Amino acid sequence: MYRAQIVGATGYGGLGILELLLQHPNFEVASLVARDDAGRRIDEVYPHLMGRCSLTVEAPDSGVIGTDCDVVIFATPDRVSMGFAAQLADAGRRFIDYSGDFRFGTTEQYAEYAAAHPSIADPAHGAADLLGRAAYGIPELFGDRVTAAPIVGNPGCFAAGMIIGLAPLFADRMVEGNEVIVDALTGSSGAGKKPAPLQHFSHLNDNVVPYRVFAHQHVTETSQTLGALSGSPATVHFVPHLLGVTRGILSTMHVVLARPASKQELLERYREFYDGQPFVRVLPTPPTLKGTAGSNYCDISVEVSPDGRRAVVMSSIDNLLKGQSGTAMQNVNLMFGLDPRAGLDRPPLYP
Repeated sequence: MYRAQIVGATGYGGLGILELLLQHPNFEVASLVARDDAGRRIDEVYPHLMGRCSLTVEAPDSGVIGTDCDVVIFATPDRVSMGFAAQLADAGRRFIDYSGDFRFGTTEQYAEYAAAHPSIADPAHGAADLLGRAAYGIPELFGDRVTAAPIVGNPGCFAAGMIIGLAPLFADRMVEGNEVIVDALTGSSGAGKKPAPLQHFSHLNDNVVPYRVFAHQHVTETSQTLGALSGSPATVHFVPHLLGVTRGILSTMHVVLARPASKQELLERYREFYDGQPFVRVLPTPPTLKGTAGSNYCDISVEVSPDGRRAVVMSSIDNLLKGQSGTAMQNVNLMFGLDPRAGLDRPPLYP
């Protein structure tokens, strides 16, 4: 059995990977680390874990991080994992990070992301010499790199839905001007566990709230990745909307096609592109939030205008699973040569 340590274990992202590891056939949880709730048992913090896990949450320090485990999973905010990265690399300890610390291959790319992030004041990377050893963790596109990498930067939740939804078109250079317009709806859990006025029930219930219009940090990794797939810079015009539901992201993506195509042609290309990828489902009809809730699936469909020149790509993911801990689990499976479905092979929750 492999052993995993979760840092940031009491947030939604840490909880998500803990729930997956508890049902994993090849992993056990070595320890739980978090600044909040240190000293408490995890089943006291989250009573639904009663009878499943009773580990005590440990406080984070350099003597704890990376101890007695095969992989460290950082379910932490930006600039946390880079502070421990050197000691883990020196110890030969592999790790995966949920934040943007290791999503980018150069300091320039990271600085662009940091400038767009509302909580990052310093655009200088704290472990720049390790960026070249990290893989960007979208397993459907970069699985070989993830398998070989000692460090994996998990994608942002919005970015995962957009990149998986658009990758076939950009890889085939089918997008006129490499430009896409995206509207995305997300559940309130994407903002994390800490309360804020925007997520108050009385404000968000029965409501839809556009926010960070043209200014969301996930655009950086999305445009960089799509541009790399197509071989020329990509432009992503992105408007996220906070929705009065708990979980899920539904992205609607509008492109002008470089050449006319039919809906059937594009659906067939998508099925070919994602052949063998167990968590991408190409549907003949538009996806829904409930269609992926509680699962690691990304559901995709395409509609084409009557003249064949405009396409709308729609993708649905669970923001806490395919958008976060599910993809992290899938990446950890690849890092250790395991079946990518291990710990994840379960249907969505319905209704």
